[in-house]
Amino acid sequence: MDEVRQWRDEIPLYYEYTAGLAGERFLRGLMDGKILGGYCESCKETFLPPRVYCVNCFGEVKRFVEVPPVGKIAAITEDYGPRGGAAKKGRDRFAYITFEGVTGGMLHVVVGRAIVGSVVRPKFKEEAERRGSILDIEGFQE
Repeated sequence: MDEVRQWRDEIPLYYEYTAGLAGERFLRGLMDGKILGGYCESCKETFLPPRVYCVNCFGEVKRFVEVPPVGKIAAITEDYGPRGGAAKKGRDRFAYITFEGVTGGMLHVVVGRAIVGSVVRPKFKEEAERRGSILDIEGFQE
């Protein structure tokens, strides 16, 4: 029988993912307290999340516009489960929020008693606390 040999080693791999061109514009908009969508000049349509190419005509999206400051809850769910192994008190509420004149929408936390059909606004963190993350929005509230 052959002798079994082994050794321990590590392969240091480091990954950096970018948000992409449209994602970066979106995240920079959040830092400024704005939700940005991609606007297709040909189709006259705004997309959220923003894209660099229109899903209708495949044209390049060169313009990013601020979506309306109020949205409507299209769907909502509640989560009572623990996070990261820690016991959790209460619930988290998540909603899919749509905006007038915008194709698509966004999923985020709902603050308060909002229900499907409620008109909500984003509650942004203080400007000094924003980091260019989806979490720059603390949640949506009536």
